Amino acid sequence: MKRVVLFSFLILTFGLVENLQAQSHEEGVPYQMGLITLQMVDQLNDIPANVRRVAVYKMNYNAMRFTVQEVEFIRSEIESSLRTYAGITVLSPPELEPNDKMKIMGNDSTLQILNIQGRSLADVSPEFLAEVTEKYGVNGLIEVGLQRRNPDGLILSVRMMNPRSREIVWAKSFIANPFEVVEQVDKGQTLILAFGAGSMQTDSKFRADTSFANQDTSITTPVLNYAANFTYRQPLNRENSAYIGFTGGVNILRARRADEFNLFLLNFGLTYYQALSPEKNEDIDSYRMVVYLNTSVQLPLSNTKGEMFTARPGIMFNMSKNLGLSFYTSLILSGEELRLSNNDRITYNKVGYGVHAVVRF
Repeated sequence: MKRVVLFSFLILTFGLVENLQAQSHEEGVPYQMGLITLQMVDQLNDIPANVRRVAVYKMNYNAMRFTVQEVEFIRSEIESSLRTYAGITVLSPPELEPNDKMKIMGNDSTLQILNIQGRSLADVSPEFLAEVTEKYGVNGLIEVGLQRRNPDGLILSVRMMNPRSREIVWAKSFIANPFEVVEQVDKGQTLILAFGAGSMQTDSKFRADTSFANQDTSITTPVLNYAANFTYRQPLNRENSAYIGFTGGVNILRARRADEFNLFLLNFGLTYYQALSPEKNEDIDSYRMVVYLNTSVQLPLSNTKGEMFTARPGIMFNMSKNLGLSFYTSLILSGEELRLSNNDRITYNKVGYGVHAVVRF
């Protein structure tokens, strides 16, 4: 028992150590500087063309947050990136190296004691800085700022100035762990009202006929399909070129001969939209042409029995921000026969067609 407990404790301890090592690795300066270096690849291409010889003359940081070794590592990585990705000559004049000494400067009339801990003499003396840049032909002085902040990690700001005019000619900031702003998808128009009419054809309508020894008779009857449907849709991508939605509405099937029959059906289903136009039209904030596929089940009301499963492929033309026109073909997948309350049976052709006016909200 003791061995099992000890073995479990060792496994748990080892896992915690591995986790801490992984966390410290990702929080370390080398790892985070590596992330920033990857960002520099694309950001160093807009340095002015006339800046070809540069030198890092100032490193601004809090000594309580960064060690000397970390600062030197960051500086070397910046200089390496400038040479590799920007093709710039990086100089390291000894006069620009920071030191921890105090300097006494003066002339016949003045005497000045300067505390330049962590800085170079040229940094605190503009005249001496001008002399150094002239001596080495430096045409770009770089100032680096370092910060460390959660959850951003290492934050690096780089400014480059003209040593003569002191004009800032280039400046960039880099964050090791930038906060990614999730772009909100514009949901666009989410509600569609479609209404119109279509045509169907019955193969036969069977009715008991007592004059012919109770034999059934067949009547071919064209049928108009009046429909009104609401569709709620959601986009599937950021471009809003594809949608999926839920649809529901009512269909009225009316025989062209008024003495035949009228049927009321409720329908529920799914709809998929896919834009055909390559880009959105700015005037209507939508795509001009959209194909769609609607699959639904139609349930008759009153005493009519049976249900129809249909698919409607079609094409929609958006003519304005809110109005459109669609043409569709209706395909009955199953359930093409309905039974009326008087036991008449109606069998529909599997193919129909129609047109809908479309209002987008």
